[in-house]
Amino acid sequence: MSPFTLVPALIALQFVVFGWRINREVSLGDEGRRTWLLLSDYLNLISMLAVVALCVVVPLRTGTFPVVSRVALGVGYVLICFTPLIMAGHYRLFSREGRAIYATRPDVPWVTGQEGLLAVLAVVIAAIAGYFIGRL
Repeated sequence: MSPFTLVPALIALQFVVFGWRINREVSLGDEGRRTWLLLSDYLNLISMLAVVALCVVVPLRTGTFPVVSRVALGVGYVLICFTPLIMAGHYRLFSREGRAIYATRPDVPWVTGQEGLLAVLAVVIAAIAGYFIGRL
């Protein structure tokens, strides 16, 4: 299988996830509620830019799909797979208290503990995957 065939699917996934998140934030803004981008959104945007630069622009320029492009592709797929888990961590879906904990607090944090832990785990696993892909 050629890595060229995997690039459009990843970029499509990244755009869909980001578009879904923007759509949700627009709805919240229309209700007069505070909006922001999640940590997972920033990871997705950075990954999307890297994939476009290294898996589209570089191969178009060089005519080959170099190791750095394969690494970016693998890391991008790992990060997009972790995105739903990181979002679930943001909404505290892995705890008994869930979002009810914020009923007693004045403000919702930008990054919850669960979200931060899952984001670090995603980046570590993506780095490990990138290392092994680079060694192939």
